[in-house]
Amino acid sequence: MEEVERLLEVVRKELGADDARLELGGKDPGEDAVWCALPTGFRLVALLPDAERSDEELTRLREKLVFLARSFDATFDRVSPPAPRPAGNPQHALDDALDVLAGQTSALAALVIDNDSPVFWGSSLSPRGDEDLDAAARAAGALALASAGDLDLAAMLAGTNTEVPTELERPVAQIRADAGDERDADEWHRRLTVFAATTALREACRGDGELGTRHAVHDDDLAYLARSFGGIYWLVLAFEVSRFSELHAEAAMIHALPWIERLVLSLPPIDPDGGGGRVLKLRRLRPV
Repeated sequence: MEEVERLLEVVRKELGADDARLELGGKDPGEDAVWCALPTGFRLVALLPDAERSDEELTRLREKLVFLARSFDATFDRVSPPAPRPAGNPQHALDDALDVLAGQTSALAALVIDNDSPVFWGSSLSPRGDEDLDAAARAAGALALASAGDLDLAAMLAGTNTEVPTELERPVAQIRADAGDERDADEWHRRLTVFAATTALREACRGDGELGTRHAVHDDDLAYLARSFGGIYWLVLAFEVSRFSELHAEAAMIHALPWIERLVLSLPPIDPDGGGGRVLKLRRLRPV
């Protein structure tokens, strides 16, 4: 425990915090704190003095906190209990963990996909929606077509813009059918942006080049960071704008990945669906 106390003291000193602590469970800390998730399931929290801070300063403090936590990885391995297997619904547990990661990194969504199947193994999107990756690709294609004509596809899908060009009538109808629920224009915009990111990553995986263990895109109309695990899986963060803190996002991904990997392992096999007769079994991850 002495090494944990040393880490907390370093955090207090380096971040100018009033207090630092480890937490397990409960609600996320409030706006008077910066924090990061640890692979063991704990949170490392720094409570800040009362002061107005810019978003840039808060991001810098979070990045420093993640860096300090990473430097004490061996300490947590020795003194912390292993993260338990999730109780209850493992899919909900995975989605909740992805929601935490999305919140930490200011991402539109955090998702788990693989190289081969059309399954979203996990998603922070709420509600999750009925779309799979094939439906997401159809939506991304329609988005590209609408954007080329400077058209607002999200407004068309939400019904706030009833003037749908002929070439988009069938895609709009199909996307609505794939969704299975009603959404407003803002939510459609978020989903379309996320679907564009997952579609771009799948296309990059099918390309001739070798992506390695990470892949990042910072285009004006497309922004995402992806990190592979288990040989075929990708943890994906999709962002609203091209300028995001890659250092902060990747540090948070690295820390969250061991827990997310355990959660993916706990998912049951996917049964054959009634329509297409597709049978998908969850592949076991290779030991690391």
